[in-house]
Amino acid sequence: MADSNPESITPHRPPMTGARPLSSRETEVLGYLAEGLSGAAIAEQLVLSPETVRTHVRNAMQKLGASTRSQAVALALESGLIGDSALEGQAQAPAASPLNPQPVGLQAGPILTALLAGVVSLADVESGAIYSAEDGGMLLRLTAHATSGRGPSFSPPSELTLGDAGIGRVALERRARLISSSNSAGPPLLASPMAFEGKLTGVMALSVRPSRPTSRRELLLIEAFANRIAEIIASGSDSAALRLALQRFKASWTETLDV
Repeated sequence: MADSNPESITPHRPPMTGARPLSSRETEVLGYLAEGLSGAAIAEQLVLSPETVRTHVRNAMQKLGASTRSQAVALALESGLIGDSALEGQAQAPAASPLNPQPVGLQAGPILTALLAGVVSLADVESGAIYSAEDGGMLLRLTAHATSGRGPSFSPPSELTLGDAGIGRVALERRARLISSSNSAGPPLLASPMAFEGKLTGVMALSVRPSRPTSRRELLLIEAFANRIAEIIASGSDSAALRLALQRFKASWTETLDV
């Protein structure tokens, strides 16, 4: 699958030549999006109308060649047009076990959204979701969601219980699986438990194009990636470690095309 970008570990690769430069306001708006702010919150922060914010986002997307907000943020992060505030701003939060719903569900949301923006930039990955495990692992709550905008994506429910069909079963069985989307017409999901020190911390699910074959190697790859992200979040959400994990995952994912 083609690697197309965000927090790749050439952390600040120069923008593509020929691309129109972003205005300072467009850059500022993308920076706030990377931090997880909504359009309304950005408008309030910058004392602008929501429509003006939407115009800046649309202009930035057009200049970057992005089809979605998430892709625009990912491209801007990779190119060094905006900083890693979405990751680094959260890195100072107190470290805590991801089984605690407050650190994972609240503080890590923008971090994981930025991370997923990088994952869904891969070819054949249509969207992604991360659930945090709460109530001792019995409840799965949606923490982050990103879409590529290139094709159909699944609409993840906000909550699931351990053992529910699909994602809930992946959490119960503690193994990566290719499962059907909750919508029978939706794309299949590559889902993996996220575990740290033997404890379930959440589930990562990626929707992939139905035409793309899925091998055992890919299941092992997403499982290793999901567990690494769980470890980094538990250790304090280090932005450099997250970028490195993302870069390695993307490189390995691309290599599966040749296998």
